Amino acid sequence: MIGIFIVSRQKLILKYTIVIFILLLLTPCMADDREEDHQEHNIIELKNAGKITSLEDILMNLSSHHIERILEIELKHFHNKHDKQLFVYEIEYINDAGIVMEIEVNALTAQVLKLEREY
Repeated sequence: MIGIFIVSRQKLILKYTIVIFILLLLTPCMADDREEDHQEHNIIELKNAGKITSLEDILMNLSSHHIERILEIELKHFHNKHDKQLFVYEIEYINDAGIVMEIEVNALTAQVLKLEREY
């Protein structure tokens, strides 16, 4: 029974990842198409360079947070005081209790940096 739950949770996460990716591709953007292509290319380069983990892997690591519906995902870029880069996924979601939550996750290590209730 637990194995079925894990498989269905993995399928659900994969489904959300695909839907989010498609929505990101279809969302109209005020920026020039070349800039949008450049941003998408940069994300692929970051993943290939080992600077970020795939969103699918991040979501798999968050299974204990009981994500039922993803509302928004942002990839943010920061520099710390030593000028090292830090990429953070900000994920807003509804959990299985119907509560809207926001979680910040290190995009490289998948470490949860911050978790808070939104509403």
